[in-house]
Order: sequence, then C-alpha cells, then structure tokens
Amino acid sequence: MSAPYFLGLDASTQSLKASLLSVNLDVISECSIHFDSDLPHYGTKGGVKFGQNGEVNSPVLMLVEAMDKLFEKIKKLGWDAEKIRGVAAAGQQHASVYWSRASSEILASPDPASPLLPQFGDAFSRSVIPNWQDSSTTRECDALEAAVGGAGALAQITGSKAHERFTGSQIMRFKRIDPAAYEATDRISLVSSAITTLLCLDGEVKGIDESDVCGMNLWTMNKKERGWSQQLLEAIAGKEGAAELARKLGTVETDGGRVVGHIGRWYVERYGFSPDCLVFPGTGDNPATFLSLTLRESEGLISLGTSDVVLVSTHKYHPHPDFHAFYHPAQIAPPSSQDKNKREGAEPLRYFNMLVYKKALRPVSVDDLPYQAAFWWLLPDIVPHGAHGVYKYVTDVSAGPFFEAATAKRVENFSDPRKEAISILESQLLNYRSRSSSILDDRTDLSIPSTANIDISIPRLTRVYATGGASANRTILSMIADVLNTQVCKNVEYLDGKWQDAQWNSCSVGVAYKARWGWERTRSESRKWVGFDQVIKECRMARRKLRGGEGERSDLAEEGIRIIASPTEGSRAFERRVEWWRELEKKALQDQLAQTQAQAA
Repeated sequence: MSAPYFLGLDASTQSLKASLLSVNLDVISECSIHFDSDLPHYGTKGGVKFGQNGEVNSPVLMLVEAMDKLFEKIKKLGWDAEKIRGVAAAGQQHASVYWSRASSEILASPDPASPLLPQFGDAFSRSVIPNWQDSSTTRECDALEAAVGGAGALAQITGSKAHERFTGSQIMRFKRIDPAAYEATDRISLVSSAITTLLCLDGEVKGIDESDVCGMNLWTMNKKERGWSQQLLEAIAGKEGAAELARKLGTVETDGGRVVGHIGRWYVERYGFSPDCLVFPGTGDNPATFLSLTLRESEGLISLGTSDVVLVSTHKYHPHPDFHAFYHPAQIAPPSSQDKNKREGAEPLRYFNMLVYKKALRPVSVDDLPYQAAFWWLLPDIVPHGAHGVYKYVTDVSAGPFFEAATAKRVENFSDPRKEAISILESQLLNYRSRSSSILDDRTDLSIPSTANIDISIPRLTRVYATGGASANRTILSMIADVLNTQVCKNVEYLDGKWQDAQWNSCSVGVAYKARWGWERTRSESRKWVGFDQVIKECRMARRKLRGGEGERSDLAEEGIRIIASPTEGSRAFERRVEWWRELEKKALQDQLAQTQAQAA
C-alpha cells in the first residue's frame, strides 16, 4: 500500500463516493456521502426530485455541500492527503450544471476557513441539475433529429440517436422554458467537469471530457476534425446564438490524461493536500466503469442488474440508433490538422459501444437446450428499438442444426413450462452475441482460444466481465460463456491471504486509475506518451512482484482477473444458431407489426 496515493471521486445519482488507491492500484480505503440520509434537508428520494411532465432533477447546491461533507469525512478517517499526487472525478452521465456570470470570481478565491456551500450560493444560474432519468424533452429530441435528417443521421454524427436524458435536448428545453436564466448562464458543465472545476478552484470552469461529451447529442464523431456540431448548435440556439452556445459549452478535453490543474488552495490549507497534487479530466460514470475493468480491444462487460448493459471495446466507430458510441475515456487522441505539437505516442482513436436493455436476466435451471426461442419485450425496449410484446417460437427438431427461421411456428406457450426461462435467457444472450459481433472490427483477433475445435463464424468478444446481481448465478455465467463463446471473468483482489471478488466502487476506482496514468505521464519526457493500458499492466506486475507469487492460482487470467466460466462443447451449437436467431428476431418484429395493424383495423 505504498505512496504516492491517487484519489477517485464518483458523483452518482444517490451519493458522492471516494476511493483512495496506492501507486500500484491497491484500493486502500473508500467512503461516501449518501444524499438522502446525509443531506436530508434537500428532500430528495433516491438522490432526486420528481417534477411535472417527466422532470427529474437534483439541487445543484446539494452537490456542493456533498463535497464539503466528503472531505470532512476523509479528514476524520485519517487519509494521508499530503501524499495524494493525482485526482480525477466521475459523474452521472448526461446531467448538466449551469454556472452564473459570477462563478469565475467565486471559483477563484474561496476562503479555506469556510466550507464551500455558503460561498457558492451565487455561483449557478440554474438551481437544479437535470438527472439522467428526466424524460421531459421529447419535443426537443424530435427537433434535434429533424434538424439533421432523422434518428439514423443523428446517430451517425453524435454516436446516438436523440434521447430525452441527453444534454443537448436538456439545454434546448432550458432555453425554451427559462430564456432569462439561459441568458444569465456563463458556462455549461457536465457533472464530471463540474466536480473537476470544484477540485481545482482556480477561477476557471474546466472543459468536458471527450468520452463524456458523447452523451450530449452535440459532438461531431463521424469526421476527422471533431468538434461541436454546427447543425445541432443552430437547432438549439439559432444561427445567431450558435457561437455563444459553443462558448458556453467550452473547450473539450480530447486527452484523458492531460493535467488540467492542481488541487485548489482551499484543499491544501483546509485538508492538508499537497500543492503538487494534480487534477485530471473527469469523465462519465459509464466510461469510468469501463476504465475500472481496463477493457482492451474486443473485450466487453455484461452488467446484469435492474437493466442489462453491454459494453464493447473496439477501434471501430460503429454508430447505430440502437447503440451508444463513445470515445475511449483514457486515450491520447491523435493530433488534428491544427495541432502544432507533435504527439509521438498518439494512439489510433478507440471507442466503446454501449447497449442498454430494459429487461434483466433471472436465475434459471436447465436440463437441455431446446430448438425454440422467446422474445419477452414486456416494456417497449431499446434494442431493438420499440419492440414490445411476447413472442414464442418452436422449430421442428428434424430440421437439424441449420434449420431456417421461416419454419419456426409461433405458439402461445411451450409444452414444458421449464423451457420458458431458458428460452428468454438464451434469446437475450444471442442478442448480445449478434449485436456485439456487428460492433467489432473485422480485425478482431480470433486466434485467442475459447474452446478447442469450435469454429468461429463471426467476430466475438475475446473476454467478458460479468457484474450485477444476476452475475452470482453460475448457470447464467456458464451460458454466457457458451453463447458468447468466450471466457467470463471478474475483477478480484488479494486480501487477508486470499483472492476475493473486488468489492470497490467501480466508477471512483476507474477514474483513480486514470489519475495514476496521467501522473505517470508527468514523471519524465520518455513517459509523456505512455498509454493507459501499459501503465495499468505495469502497476499490476509490480504488485505481483511485491507479493512474491503468493496467492497465485490457476484460474487467474492475469493479475487481479479471475476466470469464472469458460465455453464448453455446447458453444458449438450456439455458434451455429446466431444467424438463425437474427432471422427469428426479424420474424418476431414482423409479427408484432402485423398484430398492431390487425388491432388498428
């Protein structure tokens, strides 16, 4: 647990968390401030307040007071703040913060003798932060898509079609319903860059991170010269106001490991931080989780919680209305044509794609694999967009392993009720298999072994991390390994003489990793362009050497990563069924359309 230390903060919907890491990335300690219980006077429930017409937001000063409370707790816990050399923040994606014209002066000179809260009453032009759960901007979403030629065109430009929670539509609505407050706004932040600003306290509102900016529906991703989309700025603010909106949004941080400032004097004098502590760009909660798993090219995450989330790491920009495309949150971006500084270590652009589903997987018990499938779209789903209803199909087994989807017959129920659960699970995982393969680049390295002698027909994830409540179920994990034809892993840490599942907060740990990487790049000229993956690998190897091989196990894929499921021979059948499943999904959507038309008639 050697110094120097690195600090990661996570401003989520319900709490503000902190993780303290060693130089070799051991998680030393964590603490948090829970908004509902620690700051009850704001009257939030689940960290938010619900208004009319789909409005969901939180008080902006609650976030400021949470910073006060968090650093008081850090002091009481005895964290050695003087030895912290780098800090970075994560914030709930899409949520926006609006600074007043007085903010620069307030940010430049906070009194260390006083908490932040009483000093920041006039720092904001808007008293609330729109939350990612907000659904009040349907009108604005339609306008943004219309401005560029539809949902597909918007996805091509910005990486996602229009979504009510995305920041562009939220800004557009704010300008419409409260034009005076919009006019009084000097700068607009995301939560991640707002926390970064509050860490530096140097009079400057810090720029938004480029990975986090991908959740705004405002940033041009499909051109070499990336930047704020002029079309979308004009759609929000008109031709006369587009330049002013771009100024309010500010400069975007395209280098995730660049030093954006030093920890503010307020922290140095009040909490004993070193003035040498560096601050690095914050990022969104999803990119931060991505970093905590150190996902490499063609690796992925499956989060099996209240909703199912799939993250896929790739070098390929693959926009689609069903997906969300983001820039990798810890890359040294290649120089633009205007960049006069040579970046010798600049990497090719990297991305990750995110798929979100409204249904969660449930524990199941199975005896065999049926030639049947079920699509349970109990709520209008996101992938595929608008799918709704329950559709069950059975195919004649005599058709063999290469049966056609056209031969599948729709049924009301399966003959064996036990087949219901396995069918929804199988169908959902084939969904992941199909769509993740379409995201991956054709250059995906298929030589990485999965199971001997199983032919791979389409690109596949070379490793998957499983998280969320349902990931504790071994049957589900085994089926994930078979359907995706890859190893399933979890992060683990060596504590008290044994390997244990990592229990740390992934977002705050992920940005602490980023701070460690950024700090490494400042140590010498020769390390200036070292990549994130390389630094994490070096830290893990150093940690392993310090352990002297103690605790090494055969089920470790590498330091800190345990294999919890591997493909079996059952993988062969699933590999052959991907194309069949794709056709069957089309059939289910056609049946849904026919049913809707019949009901309308």
